[in-house]
Amino acid sequence: MFLAFLLAPLVLGVGCEDDSEAYTLHCDLGTPVLNPSTAAPGQAVAATARALTTVQDTVVRVGATEATVSEVQRPGCDDCDQCREKSACTSCDDCDACAADCAECVESVVFAVPMIADGSYGVTITNVHGQSPASTLLVERNAGDDTGDSGEDSGGDDSGD
Repeated sequence: MFLAFLLAPLVLGVGCEDDSEAYTLHCDLGTPVLNPSTAAPGQAVAATARALTTVQDTVVRVGATEATVSEVQRPGCDDCDQCREKSACTSCDDCDACAADCAECVESVVFAVPMIADGSYGVTITNVHGQSPASTLLVERNAGDDTGDSGEDSGGDDSGD
């Protein structure tokens, strides 16, 4: 028992000190531009922003509900990424040296609208670089319906006989 009393501070103290520092960039990902801006639950929406990373690192929230992210797209960003690395610019920096290389870079994340009630919701994107301001998404059950029915009466017999 006495030995346990003497060893307890050693055992409890092991692993409590951490001299490493986590370095995380914090930047504004830009206000997402949603396409479409009105969608039904389950419908895919693309949100254009900046400083996007990977599907695994990206969280999209619609209101307080996390959406399922299916894709992060960065077409035209390879030259921009290489220039930023050569110029020692971070993903969050305004990098004047790379303006021409980054002009074609378009970053977007595709997510499914969660199964939530109809209404207006703030959409935010969060990743290792930071978080975006909220953009507004209008969730409507019939927003994704395109049955092709114009609602006009064809003049036929509707009696079912």
